[in-house]
Amino acid sequence: MVEVHGHQWPPAEDLIAQGFAYLVPGADAASATTDPVEPPAIVTFETFALDYLERLVKPNPETKRKYLERLRVHVFPVLGERPIAEITRREMRLWQEGLVAKKLAAKTIQNIRGETVSPIFEAACLPGEDDEPPLRTYNPLKGLALPQRIRPPREIVEDQREARLVIEAAYEIDPNAADLMLTLLATGMRWGETAGLPVQAVNVERGTVSIMQVLRREHFQWKVIPQPKTKDGYREIPVPAQVMKVIAARCGSRDRDAFVFTAPMGGHWLHDNFYDDRWKKIRTLAEANGLRKRRTMYGLRHSLLTWLASEGVDLTTLRTIAGHKRVSTTFDIYVHSTRRHHPKVKQAISDLMGLEAGPFTSQPHAAEDHRPGR
Repeated sequence: MVEVHGHQWPPAEDLIAQGFAYLVPGADAASATTDPVEPPAIVTFETFALDYLERLVKPNPETKRKYLERLRVHVFPVLGERPIAEITRREMRLWQEGLVAKKLAAKTIQNIRGETVSPIFEAACLPGEDDEPPLRTYNPLKGLALPQRIRPPREIVEDQREARLVIEAAYEIDPNAADLMLTLLATGMRWGETAGLPVQAVNVERGTVSIMQVLRREHFQWKVIPQPKTKDGYREIPVPAQVMKVIAARCGSRDRDAFVFTAPMGGHWLHDNFYDDRWKKIRTLAEANGLRKRRTMYGLRHSLLTWLASEGVDLTTLRTIAGHKRVSTTFDIYVHSTRRHHPKVKQAISDLMGLEAGPFTSQPHAAEDHRPGR
C-alpha cells in the first residue's frame, strides 16, 4: 500500500478498508471491523500477454498471428499460469535453456525473446491505462545472455568463372527460370522482391528496376504484398544493360500489373517449387561442370553485395542496393571475404616496398660462431 501511494503513508480510510484500523489513531471499534476490500485478481503471464497482443496497433495481422503462435508453442506451456509479477530471472534462464534443449536455432530463440516475450515484460513495467500501478519493476530478460549464434558461412559465387558456370547451367536446365536467377544474381534483390516484380517497376530507359511490392508467405501461402519488408525496401536498383535486355524482352506488351517472371502455369513462381524443381538441378549441373562447393539460392544476393564491396562501391550505395536500414547489416552479414582483392593487395605491397624498382639479390651471411669463449 505504501508503494501504491508513491511511498507515502496510505490514507486512513484505505488502511481501515484493508483491515489495518489499529494503525489509525482514534479509529473506533466499528471501523476496525469493516470488511476489507477484495484484493485485486492475480494477473497471469498468459492473461497479460493476450491483452497486450489485443491492444497492439502497429504490426499487421500476420505478424500478430506469428507472435501468438510463438507464445502458445514456446511460452505459455511454461510461464502461462505464472503471475507475471512473480516471474524471476532464474525462471527465464531455465525457460531459455529449455528452448535450447529442444534444438531451436539461436536465431529462433533470439526472435522469440526480442520480438515477442521481452516487449510483454516491458509493457508490464508501465502503469496501466487508468494509471494502475505497474505489475513489474524490471524486465527479467535483461542481462540474460542469448545462446551463442554460429552463422554457417554463406557460399558465394566468387569470380567470373563461377558465375558463368551457374548461368550456363541455368539456361541449359530452363531458360525461363534462368532469367529470374540471372536477375537475382545481377541485382541482389530478395526472392520475394524478384518473384513479385511487376512490369511497371521496370524502367528500360534508365536501366533500373524499382521495388514496389513483394511476395510474402502468409498463413503458409505466398501473397502479393503492396509494400516492401521495411521503408528502406523502397528503392531503385541499377541493372546491367545485358540483363536489362532480358528483363525488357519479358515485359513486352504485358499489362503493367503483370509479373515480369512467370511460372509455367502463368502465375508467379513459388519459392519451394523453384528451389526444388529448378535450383537444385541448376546447382547439380554447375557442380558437375566444375563449380566448387554447394551454393544456395540466397547466396546469389550475398555474392553481388560482396562483389560490389570488393570493387569499392561506396557504403551508402551498397546499403541502398541491399535495402538495409544500416550499413553494418550489409557488411556484417552479406559481405564475405574473397580472393578478388588479392591482386590489389599484392600491388599495394609492391608499391609500398618498392619491389618494382628491380630485383633483389640475396647476400650470404657468415655463420656466427656460438661456441663458448668466442
